[in-house]
Amino acid sequence: MESGTLIGIVAIMGAFLSGALLLYFVVFPRRQTNLRSMMSGGTASYSQSDPRKRSESADENLEAARSAAKKKARTKPQVTLQERFFHAGMFTEPERKQFGQIRLLAPIILPVILGLALISAGATYSIFGFIFGILLGIQLPYSILDRRAKKRGEDMLFFLPLVVEQIVIGVSSSLDIGPCLQRVVQMADERDSHNAVTELLRHAQLLSKSGLSLSDALMDVGKLSGHNELKHTFMSLSQVSKHGGEITRQLQELADAVSSQRETKIEAKIKRLELEATGPVGLVFVGFMLIFTIGFGTQLMLAFGNSG
Repeated sequence: MESGTLIGIVAIMGAFLSGALLLYFVVFPRRQTNLRSMMSGGTASYSQSDPRKRSESADENLEAARSAAKKKARTKPQVTLQERFFHAGMFTEPERKQFGQIRLLAPIILPVILGLALISAGATYSIFGFIFGILLGIQLPYSILDRRAKKRGEDMLFFLPLVVEQIVIGVSSSLDIGPCLQRVVQMADERDSHNAVTELLRHAQLLSKSGLSLSDALMDVGKLSGHNELKHTFMSLSQVSKHGGEITRQLQELADAVSSQRETKIEAKIKRLELEATGPVGLVFVGFMLIFTIGFGTQLMLAFGNSG
């Protein structure tokens, strides 16, 4: 009887491990760009609705994020929820309401599902599943938000050199930096092909239309993006817009620096692939050992039972 209880505990632990893996890889799909999409390019659907309506509805949220960042500058460095929304590209109010609904319902639904799923194993396991469901439900919305922000950061790293090259071509055609940025955003509107970088350029234009100078608007949007490479790029564009000078040469050097930084990150990710593969291989080995141990233990119990 004790051996049967031990095998049951091992089986339940294996089921929990399998469920956690399924939850991590299937229910919450990884939205981060893989290595192949970083090297060859990925198509990100940033224009799910009319980009003009999306930008107009995001104007108030952008102002809220800017005010939150200014308050944070006077207090302890802590990322607010408004800034996390901005990092994840959740600019419109419906997207934020959807996040609020998930944050409200997840701690209620997940404990009930896990508690009922384990009620047949006993009251203790059901209580454990209920507690685990509460913790998972509390963490779930923020994990989705962080994954979305990470995926958006990788999209920024991919599209940033391309957008800077567009700006270089526009400036070399005797356009000033302001009209050049406007033309880049206008082409994205016409083609309905906005990406993470052109969306932020649009926000900078909205701020400049509301009375802020273009250099200050680029600085603010770059800081709010939560992406170091894009922040430094927007700071350089801000300096070029403010002080002028040999614009074409400065922007070409900027494009080369951004491309070099992207190549460095891709090489670092390639080197990490071997280490990242260790975990899944280990989990497969653990699952195989669990199946082998349960089968072997069952055979031993049957043999001892027949001999007794």
